[in-house]
Amino acid sequence: MLLVAYRPEYHVRIDEARNRMIYERFEELTLAAELPYYLSDLQRALDHLRPGFTVLADLRRTLGPNLNLMPVFLASHIMMMEAGIGMMAEVHPLSHTMYQISQVVRAQTHMPTRQFTSREEADAFLDSFQIESDSEAGG
Repeated sequence: MLLVAYRPEYHVRIDEARNRMIYERFEELTLAAELPYYLSDLQRALDHLRPGFTVLADLRRTLGPNLNLMPVFLASHIMMMEAGIGMMAEVHPLSHTMYQISQVVRAQTHMPTRQFTSREEADAFLDSFQIESDSEAGG
């Protein structure tokens, strides 16, 4: 697995064999005033992925939404859409606040996303999504 970004607020890794980005968000992001490297880190990750890629976004360790960063999150979703994302699986804490913010972002970007509370279930879903996508592409 390739480590792309190791920031106090988030980590980004790439599993090139599965054409998957693994994104983990931490509680520090909740308090961040800005994320100066966020979009460039995301672009470096996207450079390693092929169209149809999947994203496993683990948001369980976030304390809550950071509304000040919404423009950055919207820009990141647009970047992923333009790069050809196949599907994102978000793993949420049991708090409904993060889920609601995610719905707002998705409504604006139309990102194909499923939401989970278990990382294992999200990962298994993305594996099955990848298999279905691969078989559809093959004919």
